[in-house]
Amino acid sequence: MKANYICPNCRTYLNVGDRIVISAKNHKGDKGILLFSIQLGDYEIQKHSWFDIEENEVIRMFCPCCHKSLKHPKVHENIYKVIMQDEEDQEYEILFSGIYGERCTYQISEEKVNTFGDDAGKYLNYTNLINMS
Repeated sequence: MKANYICPNCRTYLNVGDRIVISAKNHKGDKGILLFSIQLGDYEIQKHSWFDIEENEVIRMFCPCCHKSLKHPKVHENIYKVIMQDEEDQEYEILFSGIYGERCTYQISEEKVNTFGDDAGKYLNYTNLINMS
């Protein structure tokens, strides 16, 4: 499925080809670019080899255009948000973990929540994600 990914703040398109471009900052304050797959449930992340991120490290993520945080304001401090627009222009909230190596993604529409990744159950106890969209 072809999809566009959009910043929830400035509504800039974040994907180029089959990658979503996100600005990031590690725990040391170093900045870098992360390239995520547009396929939900694909957790391969590309980054520059000198941008050091350790497994289970909390990463802060920002829109590369408006530089605002992508952190979701209502769910959990580790959850980030982008908007996915499908081929029929329907929009979904895409929530994902900001913990490097954690496999946790939610696709939220008005009707349902689809979960992806082995760690997707981790944040369901913090809030009712169905009411977040």
